[in-house]
Amino acid sequence: MPARAGRHAVSSDPRRKGEAGPGHGVIPTGMDTLTHDVAEPRYASMPRSRALKLVAVAWVGLGVVAAFGLVVTQDRSPLDAFDRWGRQAEDWADNHSALVTLLRLVEVSFATVGMVVWTTLAVVAVLSRRRYRAAAFAVAVMIATSLVTTGVKVTLARGRPDWQDATDLLSSKSFPSGHASASAALAGILVFLAWSFLRRPAARWTVTALAVVMWVVVCLDRVLLGRHYPSDVVAGSVLGFSMVLLGIAIFDPARVRVRDRSGDDRSPTSA
Repeated sequence: MPARAGRHAVSSDPRRKGEAGPGHGVIPTGMDTLTHDVAEPRYASMPRSRALKLVAVAWVGLGVVAAFGLVVTQDRSPLDAFDRWGRQAEDWADNHSALVTLLRLVEVSFATVGMVVWTTLAVVAVLSRRRYRAAAFAVAVMIATSLVTTGVKVTLARGRPDWQDATDLLSSKSFPSGHASASAALAGILVFLAWSFLRRPAARWTVTALAVVMWVVVCLDRVLLGRHYPSDVVAGSVLGFSMVLLGIAIFDPARVRVRDRSGDDRSPTSA
């Protein structure tokens, strides 16, 4: 019977096999539980003009970090008044023992090991959708952010505030904040991935809100515990976001490739 045979015939339409034709998204198999939450893939490369704009904005951000670095290492920094607010914030937090306990938990949760865990979870989620370019982007940005942060710390060698919380005193260098740069980078990665790959507006906004809250909480944690001057946190955040922009321009993580049966990369319109 033609109708029944048609059900079992192999279709030449690539969309029915998890591939994609021009202008169409991937139709996943029944094993994909997040089918309706994944946006259609983009096969075209990012326009060169957009990539250059991202790079330009990123360099402006890194320039801001450099300017902060030069200013805060002066004997009488123009940011002294701003940084002294950190002492007041730490004094206030020190009078709330429950808050301090929560802040210490945040400090540990988003330290180096914690960030590795959070990044791994994000990468695994992306890899489960076979977005390999996006996974490489996330890993590269987090590693690069850590390396640049450490390099600036060692170069400028700014000391920690003398009013930091007495528990587990930190003796490493202060500028810029590693917690702030890492949390900003992770937040930027999560927001970018959400708006690139999630179709439902509610899912996009939920991820965005959680990412922003995470970043803000980590930044406040560094100031309220007195681990960093406020200028450390601002510079660290700008550094982290700048690295995300550079990563987007370099990796074009929202782009995906289609593979033919031989395993070679091809565009969906190639014959």
